[in-house]
Amino acid sequence: MRAAAVVRHARRRDFDLHSFVAQDSHSAVNAHGWRALVKRLRRANRERLNRWLTRFMGTARPVRAPLAADTRRVLVVRLNKRLGNILFLTPMLRTLAASLPTASIDVLIRDPRQKPLLESLPGIGRVWVQPRGLGALIGLIRRLRRERYDLAIDPTGNSSSNRTAVALSGARQRMGFASNSQWLRLTHAAGRANSRHQAEQAVALLTDSVDELDFKTFDTLAVFPDNRAQTAARAHWVEALGPGPTRGPVIGFFTRATGRKALPAAWWRDWCEQMHHLAPAATLLEIRPPGAEPTADTASVAVAELDVLAALLSRLSVFTAADSGPMHLAAAAGVPVVGLFRATRPEAYAPLGQGCTSVAGETFTGAEAARAAARVLAAEQASGVA
Repeated sequence: MRAAAVVRHARRRDFDLHSFVAQDSHSAVNAHGWRALVKRLRRANRERLNRWLTRFMGTARPVRAPLAADTRRVLVVRLNKRLGNILFLTPMLRTLAASLPTASIDVLIRDPRQKPLLESLPGIGRVWVQPRGLGALIGLIRRLRRERYDLAIDPTGNSSSNRTAVALSGARQRMGFASNSQWLRLTHAAGRANSRHQAEQAVALLTDSVDELDFKTFDTLAVFPDNRAQTAARAHWVEALGPGPTRGPVIGFFTRATGRKALPAAWWRDWCEQMHHLAPAATLLEIRPPGAEPTADTASVAVAELDVLAALLSRLSVFTAADSGPMHLAAAAGVPVVGLFRATRPEAYAPLGQGCTSVAGETFTGAEAARAAARVLAAEQASGVA
């Protein structure tokens, strides 16, 4: 039975901070048979160790307190390569910048390709990237400690890499989520957030753990590509669609996603056919990874640099994609997005932006998703945006 719902809303060994403390048990086990069993046993043992350490030195209960009056140097740690998870930081980073206008906010991430997306945010100082190699990692830890951060923040509740980096930073104030496996001693700790969405949880961490500060909060993703990125995006646009203004709106789509989140090529071809029928004046533009073949017989473009891709996405009238990094990047670029959710839940991963919509269910059709995109397009045209 069909069910669909529309929801508003190198050969050398590399070292990282997982070398010091293992991942939490919340991560999926990507193995089968006896290997999966061994991994589960190891993670269960680590979880027991985390719980034991928490009893003696950790933070099992929320701790709400004012920030030190001289809090001027802030470090936010998010050691994860997934583009969506990095973009989920942006509401929190904007909230920090607006609420602590005299502070410099640094960020520690893992993927250097994501640096430009964060460097252009207001109030952001330096974006550190975790290096490859043990010697370089030790050097980074020394440099972070020399910064003498006043506050270090782990915006997630299940990353041992984040916790370890916060501990090694030497910051005198440490913020994160309290739990019975939170082995890090925190000065500011929030309980479990009401929202399931990761971006909203990070903002709630601030408001629920700090007293005597009236936070100006943000609830949408955001990126601000610079002039270089905008110029490069314009060249890609002309290459794909030709010089001069486009006739009618341009609807973008991205067909790739990981694992069960991906929709088959035949589904996307049906979606394109339905979109041509519902929005005959619109041009369809497929956004594809570099080196990937087009999925449908439409205009297409491949962009490698993430800030350039964000600038290109910002030119679209509507964007449709399964739960993926480009879906979140389009929402952050200010584009109304139709997010497609077959294997994940929009409550936790919906595109957060103005005019964004999610289609959720196990078997929704290309026609259903096309109708959702057509409704979003109509609303944009009625408001005079598209």
